[in-house]
Amino acid sequence: MNPIILKGIRENLRLKHLVAAGLFSLIVTSTIYLTAYLNGAEGRWIQDPATKEWGKGDSLPVNGARNAFTFLLALQGFYLMFLGTGRVASITAEERESGLLDYQRMTPMNPFSKIIGYIFGIPAREYYMFFFTLPFLAHAVLVGKLPLGDVFQLYAVFFCSVVLYHLTAHSVGLVVPKPRAASWVSRIVVLGLYVVLPGLGQAGISFLSFLTILPTYFGKILPALKREGMEKSSKFDYGSQISDFWQDVPFFDFTISPTTFTFLMQGLIIVTLLVTGYRKWRNQALPALTKVSAFFIFLIFQFLLLGCLWTFFDKGEASGLIGQEFSTTAFKGREDNMIGGLILVISIFFSLSLLFILCLVNICCPNRHLYLKGIQRLAKFNLTRIPRTSDESSGLGFVLLLGLTTLFSYSVFIHLVLNSEFWSLSSSFLSLSLIPSATLLLAIIYLQASREQWFNLGFWGFVGLLWITPLLASLVLGVGRGEESMGIILKLLAINPLSIIPLHWISENSEMIGLPQNLSEDFNSAIWFGLLIAGLFAIILQVRLFTIRKK
Repeated sequence: MNPIILKGIRENLRLKHLVAAGLFSLIVTSTIYLTAYLNGAEGRWIQDPATKEWGKGDSLPVNGARNAFTFLLALQGFYLMFLGTGRVASITAEERESGLLDYQRMTPMNPFSKIIGYIFGIPAREYYMFFFTLPFLAHAVLVGKLPLGDVFQLYAVFFCSVVLYHLTAHSVGLVVPKPRAASWVSRIVVLGLYVVLPGLGQAGISFLSFLTILPTYFGKILPALKREGMEKSSKFDYGSQISDFWQDVPFFDFTISPTTFTFLMQGLIIVTLLVTGYRKWRNQALPALTKVSAFFIFLIFQFLLLGCLWTFFDKGEASGLIGQEFSTTAFKGREDNMIGGLILVISIFFSLSLLFILCLVNICCPNRHLYLKGIQRLAKFNLTRIPRTSDESSGLGFVLLLGLTTLFSYSVFIHLVLNSEFWSLSSSFLSLSLIPSATLLLAIIYLQASREQWFNLGFWGFVGLLWITPLLASLVLGVGRGEESMGIILKLLAINPLSIIPLHWISENSEMIGLPQNLSEDFNSAIWFGLLIAGLFAIILQVRLFTIRKK
């Protein structure tokens, strides 16, 4: 057996831990489960549709079990996804800080075996606590008459998600030096997956939601949790609407099962994290990803964006509530609302792409020390130049390739919009493409230059100062002076490249939105001001980087 797993079991499952953790899990699980069961089994007040009279329904154990199932699932997720993830991150960071990780690195074990040992050995106590929930799970499934096949699919996705989160926590522990910080960073990541990503999924970018168990739960389990003996008291059944939404996932012109798509998405992330962990276990000083692997990961990301947003830009039928609303008669003839949704989705697409590029720039572009290491290799091996794909080489070509990949996806979306009968835009392909393309390329050029001459603190400080400070200043001006300073507010917003895209689209469709002429001019001047700032930073930082490297 894996020695690191054995070590984790012996440390976390001693007799005192077995008793304390077992009693805690048993008491908490039984309290939550029985409370939910009794509350669900109790007869509810329902209205007879014929007589319009209210009466109390019969007490049904099947309804109690179905009601308790969701609470039990949430508790199981708390044990493994929240507590277990935090423990993996904190212990990994603690052993890294103490030097024990370096000792493990020198052992003859394969790096993949070490990773497996950490993600299954460290959370042994949490798996033990999960074990005490299984009798309650069996009761909920049998009494609630839940379909075994769907329950099996749900828990297959559940454990796949657990592996993904624990692997993420392990990667965080390898990067974040302080154990407590690593623990909470990993837990915040898990909470963000369940809070932020479902919202982005409703904006049409549905593949992000499949990093959680929610699509499988809504698509497979929620329809089976309907209460028996109760009539709907409202025409709007939110639970039914959500379950219908996740039955099949539109991808390009096809549909995929939510369970299959979840395994696909999580599998890709797991492979990425395994590659990252492998490199960090080999040498802590190496970047988490090579330029080649980072490019292929970004390529897959853009492919997923294309697949999920294809029907939205083509027919206005995205896999989110925005696309669903566009398909109803409510928006017929209301072009301002339609274009608003289009601008929102385009902005989200650009924001996600640019933020992803920002992360890859920080990971793959060499700092000054790493670049000097490459120069030393040139002298040692009599090379003419540093290989373009090596960790020490300049990242300019790499980031430009990422930018061109993003612009290719963007051009496909614009082509779909302009050729769709649904949108009916009057703008040309060139007018919709020129400003966003220039914004993206200039932004990634100055990001690459700043990263390669500064270390992490300086780089993120520069990004925060340039991107966040103007937004805060515009917010203060907007609250204090409002329309009087609209021109200045828009210029401050345009300093952040993420803001230029929605500003440009609003300006291009000002007549359809009903934007006043003077305000439209303010939008145009703000866009060109933002481009000027981005161009100046790109030139200044690239020249400074060239000067430093020439020395």
